[in-house]
Amino acid sequence: MIAERLSKSALAIVMGLVAISLVAGPADALPVRKSHATMVIDTIDKFIVPRVDALSAKTTDLTSAIGAVCKDGGSEASRKKATAAYAEIVRAWAGLDFIRFGPVSREHRLERIFFWPDPRGFASRQLNGLIAAKKPELLEPGALARQSVAVQGLTALEILLYDEKKPLGTGTDEAAQYRCALAGAIAANLHAIAEEISTGWKGDDGYRMKMLTPGSDNALYKDASETVRDVAKSMAMGLELCRDRVVLPELTAVTSDPPRRVRLAFEQAGLTGEYLQSSIIALKELYETIGLDGYVPVDKPWMVKFVPNAWSSLIADAAKLDDLRSKERGSDAHLHAMRKMRFDLSGIRQIIFKELAPNADIDMGINELDGD
Repeated sequence: MIAERLSKSALAIVMGLVAISLVAGPADALPVRKSHATMVIDTIDKFIVPRVDALSAKTTDLTSAIGAVCKDGGSEASRKKATAAYAEIVRAWAGLDFIRFGPVSREHRLERIFFWPDPRGFASRQLNGLIAAKKPELLEPGALARQSVAVQGLTALEILLYDEKKPLGTGTDEAAQYRCALAGAIAANLHAIAEEISTGWKGDDGYRMKMLTPGSDNALYKDASETVRDVAKSMAMGLELCRDRVVLPELTAVTSDPPRRVRLAFEQAGLTGEYLQSSIIALKELYETIGLDGYVPVDKPWMVKFVPNAWSSLIADAAKLDDLRSKERGSDAHLHAMRKMRFDLSGIRQIIFKELAPNADIDMGINELDGD
C-alpha cells in the first residue's frame, strides 16, 4: 500500500510538471546548457562556415560588378551596382572580422582582406605608386597576393571605387583604364582569399575537423576546453573591435576641446554605421549560437533581460551612426548614442566574461579583461 501511494504520488508530480510545462510553453523554458563540444560544433557549422561561404559568393558578385564598370565606361548604373556589391562584402566581412582563428589567421589573410587601421595612408600612397607604374603583370591572377597587404583588399578597393574626382571606369587615358583594371584585380584577389578560407575549413584535414577532434595527437587542440576558448575569445575580440575602432575614437574626437573629426573604417564609402551594425548583429548571433545565456547565475536573473536589451540598443544606435555623424555631429543625440554604445558594449562584455564564461567553465585567460 505504501509503495502504491508513493507510486501514485510520483505520478502526480510528473503529471503536474508536464502540465506546468504545457502551460508555460517553450518560450518560458530554461535555455539548454550546451557542452563545450556542442558550443564548438554549433559555432562552426551554424555560424562560421555559412558566413565564410556567403563571403565567397559575394566576392564573385563584386568581381563581376567591377568588370561591368570597366566594360561599359563607368556608367552610373554599373557603378551603382558595384558600390552595392561592395557594401554587401563590407556587411559580410563585418560578421567575420572577429573570427581570428583558423584559415583566416594564415598567410596574412586577415590583413589582406581589410588593412586597417591605416593612419598614415599607406593604402592610398601605394595604390598611386602602382597606378603610376602601370605594370600589366600585376593584373594577372594571383599577382596582387605577392604585393603589400595595403593594396590587396577592401581598404584599397574603397579608395578606387568611391573616388568622386575620378569615378571608376570613366576615364579614357591609360592611367584611368589601369585604375579600373586594378580594381577588378583587387576584387578577384578578395575572391581568391575568401575561397582559400572556405576551403581551409573543410575536408578531412580542414580546420573544422581539427577543432572537432582535439586530443594528444592534435597539434593545435588537446581538448574541447581549448577549442571553446578560441570560440569565446572571438566574442571578446568582436566587442573590442566595435569599441576600439568606432565608438571610442568617435566619442573621444567629439568630446575633445575643440571637437575634431576622426577617420573611421569605411567612412569614404559611407558604410561605417552599417559595418558596426552588421558586426553587432553577428556578435549577437554568435552569443546565441554558443548558448551562453544558459549559464546566467541563478542569483542574477536580471541578466536574462539586460543582455538582449543591450544587443537591441546597440543595433539601433549603430543604425543611426552615419546620419548622426553627417547631420548632427556633436549634438546631444550623437553624444547619447556613443555613450550608450560604450555602456552597452562594456556591460555585455563584463557579463559574458566575468559571469557567463566562468559559469560555463570556459577559461578566458588571465589577460582577457585587461583594460576594463
